[in-house]
Amino acid sequence: MEEGRSLYGTNGCASCHGPAGHGDGPVAKTLVPAPRDFRDAAAFKNGTEVPAIARTLAEGLATNGAGMPRFDHLTDHERRSIALFIRSLHEDVKEGTGQP
Repeated sequence: MEEGRSLYGTNGCASCHGPAGHGDGPVAKTLVPAPRDFRDAAAFKNGTEVPAIARTLAEGLATNGAGMPRFDHLTDHERRSIALFIRSLHEDVKEGTGQP
């Protein structure tokens, strides 16, 4: 998961989704629709499981106006690592901590 945290930062995920995945990155207010807030299970359009998140990273989102790019330059392992980190952001909220 630490690798995922690092990749999340170095691949620009935080610029849209924010460092803690709240959908409040510096670019967020310029995007319509707004980037997903990973604390909200409904934000996971393709599912909340690690394989589903990794698939979303590989394929991107281009439906209903969403503009998340594909991260097909990353390996499957790297996308899975990011997915594990993103999943942890959601799980922490479910457990009531609210912190990544």
